[in-house]
Amino acid sequence: MSVPEGMLVERLPIAMFVIDRAHRVVQWNAACEAMTGVLASDILDTSDHWKAFYPQERPLMADLVVASATDDQISGLYGDAWSRCGDDGSIQANAFCAALPGGGRWLAAIATPLRAFDGSVIGAVQTCLDITERKKSDMDRLAGQRLLTEIIEGNPVPTFVIDAEHRVTHWNRACEIIMGIPADTMIGTRDQWRAFYPKVRPVMADLILDQARLSEYERYYGAYKPSSFVEGAYEAEGFFPHFPGGGRWLFFTAAPLRGLDGEIIGAIETLQDTTERKRAEEAYAESQRLVAEEKYRTLFNEMINALVLLETVFGDHGQASDFRYLIINPAFEEMTGLESDTVLGRTFKEVNSPGIVHKVFDRLACVADTGIPDSFEVDVPVSGRHFDVRAFRPVEGQLAVTFQDVSGRKQAEVRLQLLASVFEHTQEGIVITDPNSTILEVNDSFVRITGYSRAELIGKTPRILQSGQHGPEFYNAMWMALLEEGLWRGEIWNRRKSGDVYPEHLTISAVLDGHGQPSHYVGVVVDITAIKRHEAELDRIAHYDSLTGLPNRVLLNDRLQQAVAKARRDRTLLAVCFLDVDGFKPVNDTLGHGAGDMLLIELADRFRGALRGNDTVARLGGDEFIILLADLEDQTACTHTLQRLLATVSRPFEIDGHSVSVTASIGVTLFPLRANDTDTLVRQADQAMYKSKQMGKNTYFFYDDNQDTVIIEQQKMIKRLEQALSDNELVLHYQPKVNMRTGRIVGTEALIRWHHPERGLVPPGEFLPIIEDNEMIVALGEWVIAEALRQFDTWEQQGFRLPISVNISVRHLQTASFVERLEAQLRQAGRLKQDVLEIEITETAAINDLRHVTKLIESCRALGVHSALDDFGTGYSSLTYLKLLPVHTLKIDKSFILDMARDAEDHAIVSGVIGLAKAFDLTVIAEGVETTQHGVLLLGLGCELGQGYGIAPPMSADRFVEWARHWRPDPLWARVPFGERGPKPPHFGDAASPSRGPGDRK
Repeated sequence: MSVPEGMLVERLPIAMFVIDRAHRVVQWNAACEAMTGVLASDILDTSDHWKAFYPQERPLMADLVVASATDDQISGLYGDAWSRCGDDGSIQANAFCAALPGGGRWLAAIATPLRAFDGSVIGAVQTCLDITERKKSDMDRLAGQRLLTEIIEGNPVPTFVIDAEHRVTHWNRACEIIMGIPADTMIGTRDQWRAFYPKVRPVMADLILDQARLSEYERYYGAYKPSSFVEGAYEAEGFFPHFPGGGRWLFFTAAPLRGLDGEIIGAIETLQDTTERKRAEEAYAESQRLVAEEKYRTLFNEMINALVLLETVFGDHGQASDFRYLIINPAFEEMTGLESDTVLGRTFKEVNSPGIVHKVFDRLACVADTGIPDSFEVDVPVSGRHFDVRAFRPVEGQLAVTFQDVSGRKQAEVRLQLLASVFEHTQEGIVITDPNSTILEVNDSFVRITGYSRAELIGKTPRILQSGQHGPEFYNAMWMALLEEGLWRGEIWNRRKSGDVYPEHLTISAVLDGHGQPSHYVGVVVDITAIKRHEAELDRIAHYDSLTGLPNRVLLNDRLQQAVAKARRDRTLLAVCFLDVDGFKPVNDTLGHGAGDMLLIELADRFRGALRGNDTVARLGGDEFIILLADLEDQTACTHTLQRLLATVSRPFEIDGHSVSVTASIGVTLFPLRANDTDTLVRQADQAMYKSKQMGKNTYFFYDDNQDTVIIEQQKMIKRLEQALSDNELVLHYQPKVNMRTGRIVGTEALIRWHHPERGLVPPGEFLPIIEDNEMIVALGEWVIAEALRQFDTWEQQGFRLPISVNISVRHLQTASFVERLEAQLRQAGRLKQDVLEIEITETAAINDLRHVTKLIESCRALGVHSALDDFGTGYSSLTYLKLLPVHTLKIDKSFILDMARDAEDHAIVSGVIGLAKAFDLTVIAEGVETTQHGVLLLGLGCELGQGYGIAPPMSADRFVEWARHWRPDPLWARVPFGERGPKPPHFGDAASPSRGPGDRK
């Protein structure tokens, strides 16, 4: 090819390439690059041009031209979709090229030989035109034709279709039945008139097709009218005497069928047998003449359709204003549920609901006034039924109305529309075959799943999809189930057109004909490739923790059962250790969950290094681990490993540039010394772990049998406490909070007491710790809030308006509905947003769930409830926490107050807390003020608010009022200058006055 010719090929807007006689690419223009996505530089001077079009190697048309391929060779590749062009050896074909971008494209290609001066073939040029959209349009049109055929064939209404040449293309089963003419004798002919008339004359579909003038309709049909449902359609009714059974009355509708361009390409006509209605009308006319004859009565009573005869009630202007029931037949009674005794003699408006009157009356009145018959449909929403209503005036002043229940037909139409929509739009693939397994129809999802086009599937059998992974016995069992039960479902491996083998869930159902024999098989296919992939992934991670890679609970159960069996067999000890990381939550809250994850990962690595190969460490979730120490000779061997684990955990961690320290609490039980089953072993280890936390954390504790006794006693105590709550044995005592300088009572703290009928007053220390982790603590907390609000009302009526503080437990705070329940209690008491209640939260509870508690405090603030941080200084305090928590008050823990006169460190801590409160603009109050000297020291440090036995002990509500009337502060307190620091702590012990009460007696 010359340079100018090459430049011309390059600039052509149509995809084109050229090969030489050795099948090497010598020209690959820009349009070809755009179509295939393959650059000319990558393919020139190679024979790989087939890769741009197909996933497997095969000759292209240009290759066939160069090779002077025979017709049989070409047909072997392109079937009937090719032809020769002229005498120069050119060939053209349409083909789907699966390797093209976007999942493949349809191309129309022409290959022409390039010849030397002597006529020999020296190469070939091939042009390619993308015809994908046209092919899709053709396939959609064929699918639409098939769908129309299925709808017409399945329609219970007699229906036939003629094309633009007046030839019958569809003649459904209902037509065969009503007309007695088989479809195979009618389709392809222009003999549709034979079904209706004794001689040639156009049926209404013919007139529609010819776009006949209105005069021609009148000539053939007399009474006709345009359809109210379809534009260009007409309706008419007539009697056809030569129909089977002595003739039939038919109501027929014909409508044009239009192509995409709007041109009429055919017509469709539907028929409805109205013989019964006509006979009813005739029966009525006969009844007027032969009313006394039994013949009329029998016909009237045995009619399938409902018939009612009405007398017209005329209004002042001579028009129908109502109708009175004269006669109803049994079918009317059965159809409506109305009996003749309750209907006859009454008017239409009296008998029927306003909705029915609104839908029907005007149509009936028009027939009564004009004498023109009318027919219409009525739906009854209450029953969901539909009726064809026909009304006519037999004589002046009377109206006859027939009702035909067409609910079944309407439901069939709706079902047909629904099924068609489901078939086309469902994500599941659907294939329909005949009894011989020949594929009749597939939906788009089936095409998408298999990779085959409709054209490639229709007429084939599902064997085209077989993967070879199932033997004959598999398919034999499938067919046996279909023949015996009419259903088979299961998983099967099939092969796509691309060659990929994939799993699918297949359900095959047999559709039976009227004789109980299979007429079709319907297969529903779900591609479960993704599910199988996920199952494989789930199977991989089912036994291991996704974060740390340690065994999870499932694998732990298996390992524990094996370890127990081995220990029993070898007569050795097995230690089951429950390890909980202390201080993990603060790491999460301060450094984020990412840092927490890094800590857990490094912990897992440390555990692996600290344990032997036959030991197991598993993560249960969060910061909880189970460790199995096998093949132990005695408890001492276990102790060494536990100490190594504690040391391993307590070594600092470097997390994102931060040095982080945590500890561990470990509970241990031994098999077979303590238990013989795995569940009990894990439960005992868990209980022992909690005991180790109570012992101060960073330690381990071996389970002993006495723990079960303690737990049983605790359960008894909880039940007794529940009874105490219901029997009103619980009361609140109140300890005042005062301004030690001015003497003003600023509030009071509500403290629970138990008036035991036998033991007397039980202090809270004996029962509150037992229910701390029990749901009972929530019920008790809500009772305290309600009782405090009630007491506030009582005091207010007595002239005291004092805010009341209540202590809220960790368990109570963690309830999802805490704020909602608090709001409901405040609203019920009429104290919403009145600043009458303060909740006290321990510092430990706050920092254990900082985000939750922060949000909770903000919500309480919106309700008018203040918040105080109780026992401040005893927890894992940090400025970050204090800055984030939106509390109003800090309560200095009594442990620092009691010894601040003798201990310089306690004095410094109290001073620091007071300064910290001022820095954050918080109110500060000291607990445990038990001596005059405590008040002096606190006032000197700038803390004016105090609470403790040196001021007043907790007391009953009645005693509180009496105390408040006579309370006066110590005179020494009023003389202390505000903020004066006073002497240093070592001298405070000598100056301390005698205590006016014990320590913390809350």
